Amino acid sequence: MTGGKAFEWKVALILFGVLFLGVSDTQLVPPLLASIASEFHVSAGHTGIIVTSYSLAAAVFALFAGPLSDRIGRKKVLVGGLALFTAASLSTQHVTTLGALVVARTFTGFAAGTLSTCALSFAGDHYSYAERGRAMGVLSMAYFFAFVISAPAGALMAPVWGWQSVFGCLAALAVIVFVLALWKLPESKRKLAAHPMLPNFHLHFAKSDRLAGMAAAFLTSGGLVGFLTYVGAWLINERKVGVNSLAMVFMISGVAAVAAAPLSGWLSDHAGKRRVIIWANILLAPVFLIVARLDWGWGLWLGIALLGIAASARQAPLHALTSEIVGAEIRGEYTAIRNAASQLGIAAAAAISAYVFDASGFAGVSIVAAVFTALIPVSCIWLREH
Repeated sequence: MTGGKAFEWKVALILFGVLFLGVSDTQLVPPLLASIASEFHVSAGHTGIIVTSYSLAAAVFALFAGPLSDRIGRKKVLVGGLALFTAASLSTQHVTTLGALVVARTFTGFAAGTLSTCALSFAGDHYSYAERGRAMGVLSMAYFFAFVISAPAGALMAPVWGWQSVFGCLAALAVIVFVLALWKLPESKRKLAAHPMLPNFHLHFAKSDRLAGMAAAFLTSGGLVGFLTYVGAWLINERKVGVNSLAMVFMISGVAAVAAAPLSGWLSDHAGKRRVIIWANILLAPVFLIVARLDWGWGLWLGIALLGIAASARQAPLHALTSEIVGAEIRGEYTAIRNAASQLGIAAAAAISAYVFDASGFAGVSIVAAVFTALIPVSCIWLREH
């Protein structure tokens, strides 16, 4: 714990890098979806299977990685996840069929579930609750910083070098983060004696606050990713937006979200984490509906920026609050099951949105996202600060 010491930026920034890899890998899909669908001669909705398979794999493997990190230490499992992520990203660069891509994305999902679970658990262990909002604010920047760099870069690189090359670049970045994590992250303590042989996942479902944390994670990730998966295809196919303009849209949203993330983390440490979560989602739900009905122009750009701010503002306080629901000895286990719920939310929303997008267009996808988001404040009835 950092306690009364100065805020430790080194750990937060390395964990930011870890999350940035996983989030970039997810957020590269929306601007590449149209290119992937075109190459394999399938619809954008059908190509969405790579999102579903990835999310299910991340959910399943998180349930293994979280409890393991409680037993042998966060750093060991996190570094192993980085190695798997590098190998899976390199494999993605060389796929030639949609089936092979699904397999490669499944293995990448295994790694992503490990990275997210261990990074958030590590931060929960390392920072006191009084400053955890600030720490999670730094980490949460990763969710949206990818809009500024990864998504625009992917959109610009794909037409020139092919969409596969984007994942090769991500693998190179993963090598750098692997070295930094191995070299600079402090070792976590091993507490083998405190744990049973098998994790007690079922016990978390008997506690209303833990169940509410899972529901909030399911709805938060599902609503946002379901919307973002098809925003690129919508802008290109229906609004006739060019690749350069698409990259700019992702960049605007990312800049707004990156600016909001640390501010919302700081605000949640002072005004209350639960309060920030509730109001950010109340604002975000109608923004989904509005953005999907706007024509290309300044109104759409402003709506995208507002969407980024509201979506970003809820991440840091949610991670900080849910990491305090349980003690450090089972934090990895609970973070794993909460992250699994998050990935299942993505899988469910992606599956629903794939059908809705092909059947009724992007306006239907926005309704799905808005419903998911509007239910999050309801879950906060049981998600209270200690």
